[in-house]
Amino acid sequence: MRIYRVTVGREGGATRVLKVPSRTDVQAGDAAAALMRKDESVLSIEETDDPYQEVDAPPGGTQAHP
Repeated sequence: MRIYRVTVGREGGATRVLKVPSRTDVQAGDAAAALMRKDESVLSIEETDDPYQEVDAPPGGTQAHP
């Protein structure tokens, strides 16, 4: 499992960074969606090398295992 840094917010407005575990970047966006506010969208997704693996959300589901 990899750790991704997902930047969420409004384009040109306030942003915040969520760290989530995931197998893929697409699933990282899904995991971050659970923590996003209604007016936020995903602005970027980057894989990170976090030796402590501290995260803000559990892994997102998959099509086979929602």
